[in-house]
Amino acid sequence: MSTYIHPTAEVHETARLDDDVHVWGGACVMSGAKLGMHVSVGRGAEIGRGCTIGEGTRIGYGVFIPNLTVIGRQVFIGPNATLCDDKRPRVSNPDYRPQPPVLEDNCSIGAGAVILPDVRIGRGSMVGAGAVVTCDVQPWTTVAGNPAKITRRRVLVAARL
Repeated sequence: MSTYIHPTAEVHETARLDDDVHVWGGACVMSGAKLGMHVSVGRGAEIGRGCTIGEGTRIGYGVFIPNLTVIGRQVFIGPNATLCDDKRPRVSNPDYRPQPPVLEDNCSIGAGAVILPDVRIGRGSMVGAGAVVTCDVQPWTTVAGNPAKITRRRVLVAARL
């Protein structure tokens, strides 16, 4: 297994990429980012400083992931999705404190979705294309729309022993 970095991609020297990571053209992986095994970063995507991306995660074309974001394993992020970390964005904001979202294992974010600051997307959840997620999404829940609303909730039943 080998890691591939396209010649037009920018990967900071302090970023850590495990085996079998692919970073496609024009993508940017900033300082201190950690990408697990089998991660794919799409063309033009930006991975902020200090992000942690779990193994098997697929990040689509043009995705923006802000500094310090934690993304679990086997997460799908569709093209042009945007994750936000600033609740009060201003040109000059001395009180700025990053509040990136958290994406738990096995969740899926549709194309063009926007995830607002300090939001947790629960394990196994799905966010519809173009959704604007303003609050936490519980595990195994599907949301869609603007603002995102629950469209489906999966119930998991424990196996009998």
